[in-house]
Amino acid sequence: MQDAGAIQNTMTGETGRVVNAYNLFSKALQHTVLVLTYTFMAFLANAEFATLVAVGGALSNFLFRRLYKYTKKLSLEVTKHNHSFQGLIIQQVANFKYLKATGLIGKYAKKLTEKVKNIEDSNKKIGIIDSAMQGIREPLMMLVVVSVILIQIKVMGAALTIIMLSILFFYRALTAVMQLQTVYNNYLSFTGSLKNIQTFSAQLKRGKEELGKKTFENFNDTIKISDVFYAYEDFTILKKINLTIHKNETLALVGESGSGKTTLLNLIAGLLKPASGKILIDQEDANRLDIRTFQKKIGYITQEPVIFSDTIFNNITFWENKSPETLQKFKDALIKANILDFVEQLPQQENTLLGNNGVNLSGGQKQRLSIARELYKNVDFLFMDEATSALDTETEKTIQENIENLKKVTNKSSVY
Repeated sequence: MQDAGAIQNTMTGETGRVVNAYNLFSKALQHTVLVLTYTFMAFLANAEFATLVAVGGALSNFLFRRLYKYTKKLSLEVTKHNHSFQGLIIQQVANFKYLKATGLIGKYAKKLTEKVKNIEDSNKKIGIIDSAMQGIREPLMMLVVVSVILIQIKVMGAALTIIMLSILFFYRALTAVMQLQTVYNNYLSFTGSLKNIQTFSAQLKRGKEELGKKTFENFNDTIKISDVFYAYEDFTILKKINLTIHKNETLALVGESGSGKTTLLNLIAGLLKPASGKILIDQEDANRLDIRTFQKKIGYITQEPVIFSDTIFNNITFWENKSPETLQKFKDALIKANILDFVEQLPQQENTLLGNNGVNLSGGQKQRLSIARELYKNVDFLFMDEATSALDTETEKTIQENIENLKKVTNKSSVY
């Protein structure tokens, strides 16, 4: 499983590097055609001379093979360091309040600086290799040509006029060769990104969600879990689980941490698929459903509150247009989540910007806003994964009562 930093870097920085790699690959093909064309013409003019130069050029290219290999290695290092750097940035933003309050922000900044230095060092080495190759390449190729000319004249007794014609063609060919080698080495500096994208694409294909064809309309009867088994790699989480949840029923899952409560919720919500067994929704196998249509009917309040970097109104309504109806529905959701008083005390009220992950809110305030969002939605199911753990007893009781009253009116099924 990829971490957040790897995904962030792959979806942003790596895509640009891959585009550069393909552009360089196209240029390399162009220079290859020029090399072949002028080499062919040189062979027509003087086959012996052309053969000797070609052999000398091929031998000289062995000197660059180690540098090519080292460039590819450095390219992989750049990708790895970029993954790590992006992951640190994401975590710094998410955990800024903790880092600042505990005086660890400076130490964390040093870690970021270290990663930046790693990236700079790898790119610097790639640049040095490229400069060295450009500096060595032309003198080396000229040495090969001069050596071949001397051999042709002194040993083989070839005519100077024929040699000069061949040199003309080879001059153009060698220019194309040098350009080809420069472009190719630049291309190799992006091969780490290419390999990363290929690996990432393969993982996406393996994890591609298979959707059924049947559309889920409304919940009418039961969710039935039959002999469900689930394991993370070799560690069994759930074994032969049998459970029936009826419409308009409240069900509480109780167990110690790690006992599989969240996993079972995720299986019911279609986020995971059981290794064996079935989940039937109104007697229909969940695998036959277009699971997206089922998930639209789910309100899911997670252990970690989900807060978007936007206004309170947009967080609750999920960017619906303001109208008298949506404003009233928004207010009702805040009342049910016991957070209306807090919102009305804010200078900008529902237009208050919450910042990244609600950085200026307490844990309880974030949880209540997350609950308000799910109560705002028109759903058939309400899943709550320890959703009131950060709330005081009185607030938790009020929210529980509001949810129970809501269930009586709307016939929602709740799973805690």
